[in-house]
Amino acid sequence: MIVRTVFQIVTVKVLLKICFATDVIPANFVFGDSLVDAGNNNYIASLSKANFVPNGIDFGGPTGRFTNGQELGLPGFTPPYLAPTARGPVVLQGINYASGGGGILNHTGNIFGGRINFDAQLDNFENTRQDIISTIGVSATLELLQSSLFSVTMGSNDFINNYFTPIVSAEEQKLVPPQVFVASMIARFKLQLTRLYTSGARKIIVVNVGPIGCIPYERDLNPTAGTSCASRPNQLAQLFNTELRSLTKELATSFKGSIFVYADVYRIVDDMIQNYRAYGFDSGSFACCYMAGSFGGLIPCGPSSKVCPDRSKYVFWDPFHPSDAANVIIAKRLLDGDSNDVFPINIRQLANV
Repeated sequence: MIVRTVFQIVTVKVLLKICFATDVIPANFVFGDSLVDAGNNNYIASLSKANFVPNGIDFGGPTGRFTNGQELGLPGFTPPYLAPTARGPVVLQGINYASGGGGILNHTGNIFGGRINFDAQLDNFENTRQDIISTIGVSATLELLQSSLFSVTMGSNDFINNYFTPIVSAEEQKLVPPQVFVASMIARFKLQLTRLYTSGARKIIVVNVGPIGCIPYERDLNPTAGTSCASRPNQLAQLFNTELRSLTKELATSFKGSIFVYADVYRIVDDMIQNYRAYGFDSGSFACCYMAGSFGGLIPCGPSSKVCPDRSKYVFWDPFHPSDAANVIIAKRLLDGDSNDVFPINIRQLANV
């Protein structure tokens, strides 16, 4: 079964265009998984793709984004690194390196075949960095990168498509305790975020793992939970998030001139799911694009799927990904939210530092 990544929901890519109407718009470099993949997987041999209907149903057609419409963002979409258009002066405005199926650990997402994990995304950023240096010189490049926004949305796949992969991961779960697995993720993530800093990034947004036990896919895989979320995936996500928050504080203290922002998407999305009607949704658990399962989570969204008539009334677009309506709510809270949602400062404040 094709299992796609989930949550880690928002990076700068989902910020509303009007939000920076009176502010200086920084370059935007995006790293992550399928929720922020702008189409990189269109160019590789992978089972994790979204360049087919009904994806993009509210955007005029599929683009490779795992969503029903678009990811709202800064003026002009940040192009995917592998696209032919991601060349020349456009790179000065930022690039999207995200890949559906990608993770922190390099063996994450093996079931998809092709995918670009975080280490490889950092390799691609190094190529972009060299291109920028060739265009504007070393000094100007360092200045550009120091004022740019960098967002990292990673970790969900390491659970969904690695540690919790049905059947395939049964032995690993027996041999590797959850605490050990999470520790290996954090250790690798620390090295990767350190590399991003040494490459010139200073304003870094790190998005935590959302309540993956609440996605339609996990709900259908764990029927004994009834109408509740699957508890074990959420427990591991929270364990990881606790360590991740400590890591971002540690890195911000250790790296001169850096600002690491911890985006608590778990808290925001959990609140949205538990109180979905208060947010204007009709469903906080069922997939809008579905084929099978009590929650529509057993088969990925595809051309043969049924689609709900009003996507704005669903928290989830498909078995794994939130709807655009949900993304907009999350984006607003990360943009202007208080320290409960985004710490130590929100994204608007970060952009203007």
